[in-house]
Amino acid sequence: MMHIYSMKEETKYKDIINLPEPDYLLIPLFEKFGSKPEAIVSVGDYVKRYQPIAKSKQGFSAPMHSPVSGVVEKIDVFPQLDGGEARCILIKNDGLNAETNDLPLIADDNSADEILQTIENAGIVGLGGAQFPTALKYKRSGKKVDTFIVNAAECEPYLSGDYSLMRKYCEEILEAIIIINKILEAEKIVLAFEKANSDIAEIFKPYLNEDRYSKIRLYILSNEYPQGGELQLAKTITGIEMPKGSVPINYGIIVSNVGTVHAVYNAVVKSRPLVERVITVSGEHTSSPGNYIVKIGTPIKHILENCGVNIENSLLVAGGPMMSPQILNISAPVHKGTLGVIALERKSVDRKPCIWCGYCADVCPMRLMPMQFYKLNYNKQYKQLANYDIDDCIECSACEYICPSKVPLIENIKTGKINLSKIKNGTK
Repeated sequence: MMHIYSMKEETKYKDIINLPEPDYLLIPLFEKFGSKPEAIVSVGDYVKRYQPIAKSKQGFSAPMHSPVSGVVEKIDVFPQLDGGEARCILIKNDGLNAETNDLPLIADDNSADEILQTIENAGIVGLGGAQFPTALKYKRSGKKVDTFIVNAAECEPYLSGDYSLMRKYCEEILEAIIIINKILEAEKIVLAFEKANSDIAEIFKPYLNEDRYSKIRLYILSNEYPQGGELQLAKTITGIEMPKGSVPINYGIIVSNVGTVHAVYNAVVKSRPLVERVITVSGEHTSSPGNYIVKIGTPIKHILENCGVNIENSLLVAGGPMMSPQILNISAPVHKGTLGVIALERKSVDRKPCIWCGYCADVCPMRLMPMQFYKLNYNKQYKQLANYDIDDCIECSACEYICPSKVPLIENIKTGKINLSKIKNGTK
């Protein structure tokens, strides 16, 4: 791991504010994991805020809910952030926010199973970017949880949404941890954040003197990148090193992003499904950087217009600049895993041949050899990529960040994975 510039000064201490609602919302019907949710409303239907509008009819995925009230105008394929396409529900917002009340309020004495069902019904997924269905993650199936880690290690540059959530909703986050632990029954609970955010500890500490929160321990991490990866965080806190692809519950560990934990509070205590999230808008080309509550389905273009983002000569990124995808279509909507909108100055990169310095391997948190991935993929020796465990790469970009020759390592790693997969599937 390594130290990188945080670039959070513009947004870190700004309060969370609501972004004005758009006239139209595009609710994306895709999930990173599991089956695709299917629309359960039709064109012409009037929908209310919080009303379920899509759910999986087979397999698992998180249901989708309407963030506003209005009329379903279209259900069709629309462009997405990465330049691809996905099926979406287009809702014309009537601005009234008429609410439905499909999620029952859960009282403190409800059972773990009822809380788990509420989390599933609320459509909560991992808000750290992974988007794994939270109810599925929390199902223990009889397995014992030793350590529940609340991940507030926001190590990507520019992003400050999790920090701002902890500042504003400290008590709600602590309450959510207690609610979740009714399900997990973890022996140890750790709320982990970086040293750069250690002032948060002073906000939490007075509450931790209360008996109900006595099990919760604060853990201040170093400021290294990528500190917030699930595998890296679990190893730092528990000492257990899990290989990529591991199921943490099999090691007695559950890791949940702090934003996800707060979404559980909203679902269980306030009876609100996941229809909005906090994102950070920042970067050199932004005149109103900040932390904003944005409805799922809000077009990126609406965010750019309301936050004074100049897109001329800007490189737009949907989240942190190290791991998140470039925004290729500004009409595409925010989805549940969108961490931010960052407008960077577009610069040309002077790339040179690899000099085999080994810096990329030195900083790799998975102890891989990125220069070999580049060499083998570039020379079309795809089968040999498996010998160097390319699929274990978490694509954190630390290797390319440190590379003195600016070799396009991540581009080659991503295409190398695709090429190797095609060979394994017999399609190449």
